[in-house]
This record gives sequence, structure tokens and C-alpha cells, in this order.
Amino acid sequence: MKTTSVLFILAMFMIFSSAVVAQDEEEGKWRNFEVNMHAGLTMPSNIDWYDSLAAKTGTNFGISGGYYITEGLCVGSYFSYSQMALEEVTSFSVADQKYKMYKVGLYGKYAFTGESNFEPYVKVSVGINFAKFATWVGDARTILREISYDPAFSSGGYLGFSYYTSEYGALFFEVGYHIDKLKNTPAEFAGVSFPFPEDIKYLELKTGVVVFFGSD
Repeated sequence: MKTTSVLFILAMFMIFSSAVVAQDEEEGKWRNFEVNMHAGLTMPSNIDWYDSLAAKTGTNFGISGGYYITEGLCVGSYFSYSQMALEEVTSFSVADQKYKMYKVGLYGKYAFTGESNFEPYVKVSVGINFAKFATWVGDARTILREISYDPAFSSGGYLGFSYYTSEYGALFFEVGYHIDKLKNTPAEFAGVSFPFPEDIKYLELKTGVVVFFGSD
């Protein structure tokens, strides 16, 4: 997907989010905003992302914040970073080469509220992946370098739960599946374009803390 298409889709979601945030608060809503921080694992499912360079399970961390339209429905934005090492490294000179992903975007979350301290939820996200991947470059494709690819559309779906440790604070755990549309997305090295060969798919496990802010 071209960069302009990605930016157009994000703009439409931002306009929608602005519109719903402007709605009046519903009676009885005890929380207005959430802010969370997470760390976790990123696990590629189609691991041969570039030629013979497979990606190992790596780490991720990030921050997000959202507005509750109703007691259970939240929309917000996020930033996350993931890093994965190469599955097979044959030289110490390339041991520091990585797959890196910087993602920003929007999310929608619906929490199933109740009397228990456990609160399950579902979440979807759309955004942009700014990937910087270890790639074979050079005329004979014998040089390994981390190069930056054009922005690509990213989407994911999550299942999770929060466990309340206080009235306005909780721990959370979630698992999600992502598809990032990097197929044919180009990167340049020494004036030569190197398109990425396929879309990437991966699981994410996240755990962290979330703080809620009420109307009082």
C-alpha cells in the first residue's frame, strides 16, 4: 500500500476519533481516559522475511492513551517499538544487525465491565510501521545493512484482560496478531531500491500497567 493511501486511512480514523471525543459524556461513566505502558515479546510467524535472514522472537515496548466514549468503549493512539535478532548469524561483524519496527497509530478497545477485579477486553489497531530491517544489499547482495523502508500499513487484533490493583490502576496482559503490508515496500541503499519481498505477520504478547482518569 502506497504511503499516501496509508496517510489517508489514518486521517479518516483521526477525524472519526475527534468526532466521538467531542460527544457529551454519558451519565454514570466513572472513567474518561486511560494511559498505559507495556513491555513484551514479538514472535514472527512467517519468519523468512528476507532471503535467508529469519527473525528470532524479540522484544517490544510502548505507550498508549485513550478516551472512553462510554464506560466500556475506548479510542486512542499508540507508539510501540519492536526489535528482533537474526535467526542465523555467520559472522561477528553482522551480529548487531536487527529487524526493528517503529509503529504509531490508533486503536479501539471494548472492555466487558463487571463487579470483578478482572476485566476482559478486545482491541483492534491500525497504524504505520516504520521498519528498519537487516537487508542484503550491494551489487551481489553480499553486504548486510540495516536500512529504512518506506512507511507501511499495519493492523492488529488483540484479546486481553486488566486486573485492578486500585480504583484507578490495573495490571494488564494481552495477546495480539499483526499483519503489516510491507510487500514491495522499497528501501534505498547507495541509490539502489531494495523492495521487501512479502507482508510480515507476527504475534505480540504484552504486559504492563494502566492508569485511569475519572471525571472528578
